[in-house]
Amino acid sequence: MPSNSTNALFPLSGSECGFTTGNALACAMASQASYLAPELIPGLVIEKWKFSDYRRIGNEHTQGFIATSEHCTLVTFRGSEADVTNWQENLDAGFVPGPFNERERLHRGFALGLKQVLPEIQSRLTTLHHSGAPLFLTGHSLGAALATLTAAWLYEQHQPVHAVYGFGSPRVGCRHFRKSYNSRDQGRTFRLVNQHDLIARTPPRVMRYRHVGLLRYLDDQNTIHEDPNFWKRLLLYVDPKGRNPSEYINAILDRFPGAIEDHRIDNYLQKLQDIHSMAS
Repeated sequence: MPSNSTNALFPLSGSECGFTTGNALACAMASQASYLAPELIPGLVIEKWKFSDYRRIGNEHTQGFIATSEHCTLVTFRGSEADVTNWQENLDAGFVPGPFNERERLHRGFALGLKQVLPEIQSRLTTLHHSGAPLFLTGHSLGAALATLTAAWLYEQHQPVHAVYGFGSPRVGCRHFRKSYNSRDQGRTFRLVNQHDLIARTPPRVMRYRHVGLLRYLDDQNTIHEDPNFWKRLLLYVDPKGRNPSEYINAILDRFPGAIEDHRIDNYLQKLQDIHSMAS
């Protein structure tokens, strides 16, 4: 996987800054792979994707893997299934302080989940990461939230991140976190949303949560929208106001019955494969 080209089977490249469909596709592939049985992942990562090393990270509740080569390091977090009951419980979580000491607050459940595996991530990066290799963070659903919070921790430690690709990410913090994160991130985090993806609209803004990073919205015509005003207009249409978490989710599902299907990583991956194929 040379640094100035891409592996045809896994098109991840650190030679370009900013959003690329190849990097989005590769990160979606990794995010999908994180759901596989653990014994199946090393063969895929090392034999097909040509990474030189692979290590699992996590515990019973927070899982993922780190794949490294001399050309790049990829940290991937496993997400959660699109179980409406579980996400209703997740929405009820309160705030905890963030890493920057700038009045920012984080979703308690997401922050505690990352805290459990941070020492292991730090150890793996110290021993496996090749100096100068671009670092990618990715995940789907809960995994996208964990990837974002890991980037925040790395920024607080003044460690470089090449890019963060999150698929169907929930909101992870308040407006102060958004300001602190984005000022350090400088356009490296890309938040992909597939149509009416339910989880990308949680927790509700009425609970003072805000998204970070740059939006990339995938419509039903396999077009990627980059205009943030498009997303704002869409939110006015899809976001119920003044509802408790359970009513909020149910209102979105009533309006968009396909909102759970839109959240599935397989559907993100298929769209990105089609888009990348058309662009190649």
